[in-house]
Amino acid sequence: MLFVASYCAPSTKKGQLWMHTILIFGFMLYSIWAWHVICSPDAFSWNFGFVFLNLAQVVYLVYEMRPVKFDPELEEVYHTLFEPFRVSRLQFKRMVSPDFAHIMSLHAGEAYALQNLTKTDRLGLLLSGKVNVMSGHQFLHPILPCEFLDSPEFESSRATIDEKFKVSIVAASSCRYVYWQRSSLEYLFVKEPYLACVVTTLIARDITTKLYAMNNKIVTERGSHLDIRLPSISHALARSPRRLRSASKPPPPTTVQPVPPEKRPNCWSREADSLINTIKRNGMTTPTYGGGDEELMPLAAHEAPAASSDDLSIADSCPDTSSKYHSCEAVETDDELRH
Repeated sequence: MLFVASYCAPSTKKGQLWMHTILIFGFMLYSIWAWHVICSPDAFSWNFGFVFLNLAQVVYLVYEMRPVKFDPELEEVYHTLFEPFRVSRLQFKRMVSPDFAHIMSLHAGEAYALQNLTKTDRLGLLLSGKVNVMSGHQFLHPILPCEFLDSPEFESSRATIDEKFKVSIVAASSCRYVYWQRSSLEYLFVKEPYLACVVTTLIARDITTKLYAMNNKIVTERGSHLDIRLPSISHALARSPRRLRSASKPPPPTTVQPVPPEKRPNCWSREADSLINTIKRNGMTTPTYGGGDEELMPLAAHEAPAASSDDLSIADSCPDTSSKYHSCEAVETDDELRH
């Protein structure tokens, strides 16, 4: 009965612990039976040996299932970044161990990296506090806890070891961060390929977040933000904002105007009369223009209104339609401008 109960356990960690624990009691009963009932030293030795084997398995499983705890700051990093990707606590513990990572502190005003001085040979992750990114004396964007300090520089300098920061990273308040040297991190990634894939994904997401944070600071003259996914259209919008005509505005000047009846040629009168008779036979009402009996006549070339400078500037600002980023909206606007 004990053997049946043990072998019915599932294949999970807890199931294995249950199986080996019940097997200890089962082989213990076999050992007692072999010693006191049949008095067989070889059967007793065999079953008692399995008692020790299962006891060793239980100790190993309990050690593997022990709770792995971190500092509150590292615990927050694990829950925010790594736990959604199903990184085990043992993997994360190895990643932040002193063999690979170093935890440092910064006071307000201290620099993590200086522009054109610090090499991009490490990867930092902010644990607490706030850090500002500066270009010269210009503020670019902040860095908050659970965000990488230098993900763009770390990713862009894979091929060289002499690359330097193009920005300065300065602590805005007292903060703590953990950093990894590039060589140590690459050595860890060779042994933990899944962890390497997760960290690469986190770095890419952090870079994208920083790019959109910078993009929100760029505004056109109309107050709209540029879309970094459409570079050709964004460049045209930044150079000369397009002014689309709304339905409430009057239409552009037409190239035709009414002609009084006394100035109409006879051939035009005959054609107009025949057209009106056809409309009446079909049961339709005859259109009137301006409330009188008038007809439209094309203007001469010298009488056509000239295009305004605003229309020309709008036409110049339209992007090249051969670009792969050219949108359907821009094509429709170009057609309107040509009409």
